[in-house]
Amino acid sequence: MKRNNFKTFIMLVTLQSGLVQFLHATPITVEVSITRGIKYFIVGLADTALKESKQRIYTAIKNTQFHWPGQRITINLAPTTTRKFGTLLELPIALGVLAASGQFPTDRLGAYLIAGTLGLDGGVVPIEQPYQLLELAKRLGKKGVVLNAHNAQFTYLDERQFPALCVVRSLKEAVFFFQTGQLPAAANAALRPTQPQSVPWSKQRADFGCFSEVAGQRPLKRALEVAAAGGHHALIVGPPGVGKTMLCERLPSILPPITPCDIPWLNGIHSSGTSEEQSSVFQNLRPFLKRSPPLTKRQLFGSLPDITLKMVQQFRNTRLPFDPPLAIPKVLGDVIATLGGVYLVDELHTTSARIRDMLLQPMNDYVHQLIGIMNPCHCGNFGHHDRECRCTASSLSGYQGMLSGALMERFDIYLFVPSMSWQEEEVIERSEVIYQRVYEAWIIQVKRQGKQNAQLALNELEAYSLMTKRDWRAFYRMAAKHNVSNRVRRSWLALSRTLADLDGVEAVTMHHIVAGLALMNPGRKEYGQDVDAVKERSFAGKDSTKRPRA
Repeated sequence: MKRNNFKTFIMLVTLQSGLVQFLHATPITVEVSITRGIKYFIVGLADTALKESKQRIYTAIKNTQFHWPGQRITINLAPTTTRKFGTLLELPIALGVLAASGQFPTDRLGAYLIAGTLGLDGGVVPIEQPYQLLELAKRLGKKGVVLNAHNAQFTYLDERQFPALCVVRSLKEAVFFFQTGQLPAAANAALRPTQPQSVPWSKQRADFGCFSEVAGQRPLKRALEVAAAGGHHALIVGPPGVGKTMLCERLPSILPPITPCDIPWLNGIHSSGTSEEQSSVFQNLRPFLKRSPPLTKRQLFGSLPDITLKMVQQFRNTRLPFDPPLAIPKVLGDVIATLGGVYLVDELHTTSARIRDMLLQPMNDYVHQLIGIMNPCHCGNFGHHDRECRCTASSLSGYQGMLSGALMERFDIYLFVPSMSWQEEEVIERSEVIYQRVYEAWIIQVKRQGKQNAQLALNELEAYSLMTKRDWRAFYRMAAKHNVSNRVRRSWLALSRTLADLDGVEAVTMHHIVAGLALMNPGRKEYGQDVDAVKERSFAGKDSTKRPRA
């Protein structure tokens, strides 16, 4: 009889959990065995925090009116070669102890991934990194993840892409869920809001300012509208004081929302810690970061070499933005922090050539949208309507050659912004109006290809342009005339496609091709003061006693 009783309390329960290390979640199998005895053992390279968890788990079980088994409890954390850290395994351990002692059925345990930290009152502490665990559950084929999510009201999850996120606020709610299969309505009501059909103008966008606050510069406003709608890189050149920085700082007020498929992994990145607070990401606003030189490699890419980019590749199934030897820090660099958003660099010409070359690969892969601002010359007066440029021809040529050809070619939009007179008349347009056009064009792109036009390859653009044979012949003649490369041709088609989307037409026409060529400015030519005039003045200055200053 004693032998039969001994067999009744021998119980082994297996649960699936995970540990989060920045953007990567490692699967951990929790095995709980209850046999005859009185001791508590935990094995499997557990750190001090996990070894101390016995008292928290014991108190949480007692305070939630459950029974702590008075037998020998052995907990194995597999794989045994991986060091276990943190306290996310406390909830699965507590559920394993209760299930192994027969206090609730184990039928549903194997279908879910469980993670959470317990308080002494039995409550489950909210975590800020549920997206990594959701990605892990997806890889493991689980139905969902049981935890308490931080800021669940900002969480948008597509059930077609991710498992269900089951929020439980206490150990008692977790046991109730595995007993009945029902989740508490209060915790999960706002968890997965339906994606709205339209994203209206919001106060968060208004906080960045309005385009109507900057007088004039209609071409620049139009260029920023096109850049926002299609996700294009843009280089803005012009004299100081013409409004370049003011308008670019107001670019977030017209940026479209985050693409729905990008929301989970962007939230995962920014919930893991960034170089700056990016709470706007959780409000469906694109990341935006403005920097002024000097820029450093550490500022761009971070510093702590513990986590490799292979983990990011596992987290987001896409091409890596950088070479694998580069490591990602826990405190994110600017490039990682602005993934999917806008990175604004003021006074781009004052950055070192080494830093500018580091931006080539992120720009090429369109992991973010780069907006550069620079002066046209050393004195800054080139192109000013009432100030004479004091630079010599050699100084002007050297300045314009500071940016490499490879970097210049990656800017889809190149716009020279001249000075303006106060007598200029314009139709003042608020950011709300511009945003509505940008949003409608963005909706067209998401429905057609699932991403913005700037991210499309050349063959995709050729398929989506829907141009007539006549327009194609004219396009190829213009491309041959300007002697553009394949990369420039791709940027040209992308700009034309974005202009057509802003107009709400299905096919790209010759009007859009010409307008795209004007925005792209393949010759990178400035207007206002002619370079030849500067050369003539420079040569004339050689014979005079007063030479122009460089």
